[in-house]
Amino acid sequence: MNITLVPPDQVMYVWNDAKVHLAPAVDRCKGRWTTDHLCAAVATGRSQLWIAFDEDLKVHGALTTEITQYPARKMLSMHFIGGEGFDAWYPQLLETITRYARDCGCDALEGVARFGFWKWLEKDGFEKASIFYEKDISDV
Repeated sequence: MNITLVPPDQVMYVWNDAKVHLAPAVDRCKGRWTTDHLCAAVATGRSQLWIAFDEDLKVHGALTTEITQYPARKMLSMHFIGGEGFDAWYPQLLETITRYARDCGCDALEGVARFGFWKWLEKDGFEKASIFYEKDISDV
């Protein structure tokens, strides 16, 4: 399996293949993003698109990240991830984005994920720092 960062000017060539994997995660974000917003963010370089693909160039998974500069720390934030055969490409993806984060001067990786991802994150040294709560009040 191959992992690559897609250059912003090449996003449109792989977006439909990546979108298939990212759409379920985007659908769970309660309207904060759409796949069109996400495509624009990676095409402009605001976010990064990573893909996992095989020797036949079939995309098996995708991840979007963004470098977040806080007042005292710089983080590589993982926003949306999805795919098939996760166990086959996730370890290599994590290694690749960790290297990228270090090269960009980041201090750590961060992200919000559904509960099911904890089985991968826990074994890779992530810590549960908090739980994210939300309440929709638009219909109240």
